[in-house]
Amino acid sequence: MKARNAISRITLPAPAKINLFLAVTGKREDGFHEINTVLVKLELSDQVILERTDKRDDIECFCSGNDSLSGRNNLAYKAIEEWRKFTGDRTGMKVTIAKRIPAMAGLGGGSSDAVATLRALNLYHGQPYTNEDLVIVAEKLGSDCPYFLHEGIGHAIGRGEKVRIISRTKQNEINGQRIFLFQPPIGFSTPLAYQALAENGGYSDYSWAKKVVEEWETGKRGVSDFCHNDFELVLQSKYLFLKPIFKELRDFFGLSFQVSGSGSSCFCFVSEVVDEKPVRDLIYRSLGIETKFWVSRIRVN
Repeated sequence: MKARNAISRITLPAPAKINLFLAVTGKREDGFHEINTVLVKLELSDQVILERTDKRDDIECFCSGNDSLSGRNNLAYKAIEEWRKFTGDRTGMKVTIAKRIPAMAGLGGGSSDAVATLRALNLYHGQPYTNEDLVIVAEKLGSDCPYFLHEGIGHAIGRGEKVRIISRTKQNEINGQRIFLFQPPIGFSTPLAYQALAENGGYSDYSWAKKVVEEWETGKRGVSDFCHNDFELVLQSKYLFLKPIFKELRDFFGLSFQVSGSGSSCFCFVSEVVDEKPVRDLIYRSLGIETKFWVSRIRVN
């Protein structure tokens, strides 16, 4: 029996990511930017449900928890379209996303949902395509997407599509690490963040970025000396609340938060003994109760 005749519904997690290290080293001729970044996945995740429909060529996309993300503008919808171009398959499909990862947060939620949709489509058809095949499709969806096809800590270069997996030793060092995350009640625009970086001459030296990653991977740098984001200074200049809240969190609790991706979510490694309540309360008092706050962990597999 063919897999697609036996399976009508597939449910997969779509984990969030954070960028431990992110350097933007220049603009490419194709309009994208050259980056050097190290990414890890979190326990925080969406849930993607793929179901067959009876109507050929049908695509339906629903996002529970955020109706504005339903429909053809969702990257999961576009993932089905790109799958069809790649495979010729025209089976009617409905994707439903139980949304926990916020949009415009630097956590890769849209990219992760799209890749979970691709993986579910491949499972539905009996896994005829390898990860290498699916990367070809994922590259068309977004720069973060190829990473979500891999397990472990990813080191991505190019515009983000060239991914290798960091050594098992480093994975073991940070797997399960507890982190605090918060998202201010505002999303940050990735195109505007890149524009601000260019206007402020904020590109990093390629050789420097390569050296920093190598030093961390070989044990010459600890994770606290490694974590870096080129966007942070320009985002602090544009969103003036970031710098004082980071200072308060550092002064009161000794916690060093940083922006993930182009923001707006911020994260910090924390030990098991740190009480989340006073940290959360300070963030709420400073930024308002509409701020989102999570306690999560790094998961490399």
